[in-house]
Amino acid sequence: MNIINTEEGLISVVKKGISAGAVALDTEFVWEKTYYPILGLIQVGYPDGSVDLIDGVTIKDFSALGELLSDPNTTKILHDAVQDLVILTRISKAFPRNIFDTQRSAGFIGLSSTISLSELLKKVLSIRIEKSETKSDWVARPLSESQIEYAKEDVCYGVDLMNAILKKSDDLNYKKWVLQEMQMYENEALYIEKDPLEISPKVKNSGSLNFKQKILLRSIFIWREISARKQNLPRTFVLPDEVIIKLVKSPPKSMEELKTMNLGRRFLRKFSGSLWEAIDRGLHEKIAPLENGFSNFEKEDALEAQVDLALAFIKGLSLNTKIDSSLIANRAKITSFVYANSQNEASLEDHPLSQDWRNEFCGEHLSKLLKGEGIIRVDTKSKIPSFYEE
Repeated sequence: MNIINTEEGLISVVKKGISAGAVALDTEFVWEKTYYPILGLIQVGYPDGSVDLIDGVTIKDFSALGELLSDPNTTKILHDAVQDLVILTRISKAFPRNIFDTQRSAGFIGLSSTISLSELLKKVLSIRIEKSETKSDWVARPLSESQIEYAKEDVCYGVDLMNAILKKSDDLNYKKWVLQEMQMYENEALYIEKDPLEISPKVKNSGSLNFKQKILLRSIFIWREISARKQNLPRTFVLPDEVIIKLVKSPPKSMEELKTMNLGRRFLRKFSGSLWEAIDRGLHEKIAPLENGFSNFEKEDALEAQVDLALAFIKGLSLNTKIDSSLIANRAKITSFVYANSQNEASLEDHPLSQDWRNEFCGEHLSKLLKGEGIIRVDTKSKIPSFYEE
């Protein structure tokens, strides 16, 4: 195993990876005190089980890595791929192609699509690995022997794991669906930083807020997101969730009143002006609403009942086939499908449940069910609700 700490060495790893045709990738980083993760290590695992470790601290130019990341003929194998791919895309300035996610693909072979790597290796390859360095400082040097071993185990079985998953999915006649699902990782929008105006706020204890409070919450959330990026600080370092909720429930009526709140002198000196502008915008509703997949639909009790029926149908189908239901669609996407189906919306053709394997698996039958062209019947032996065409 080599530790690569020069740009020349990185170029050699890229050539070696492309020549191999398939490599496992992983990253180790530190993310406690910054908005953007600080890269410590990139692991590259090859089909023969050998590993190269790329030093993310010493190397400054990762543009050469883009050749490997974007090569359409080399399979890049990752576990829970998006977070690592966001990091790799940012440092290499290249978008991923030909990605295989061992975590997501596990959902097609009777396992959870959120399964940990250690559990997946145990289930599929009967291999046990130690996960003892998850809280390690990957930026400190030198790396310890236990860190190096941990980093190696994350990728040395990657190619074998992918091949085993593909074999199991092929035995179940789901291999085509697995490969179709992997196409999602070629969507460049996954790796482009979102405009804060387009992000749905995630703030603890915000579920019970009324409509006006949610508008103010979103305005403050947008301000915090922009400030956190600019300062390269974690969101909660800029303004904790509990303080946001306090401001939303008892908002100050002026910047002078804001300055009297117990937010800290240093914070108020730095942020009071811009925070007050965000609060004022929220209070006066001077903020464009979020667009969502069913914003044009007026809520109807009858259609909400159809949503519940659709959820039961998909859950039963998942239990019958052993495909993880969380792979198929969440409630929001199922709701948008039901409402669009009721109005014969042309957008239904572009809905995820009408595309590729999801349409074949459930979308076509679900559409028939919602149009009264099928029924759900409970199997008395399995006790599972199943679809039947009339």
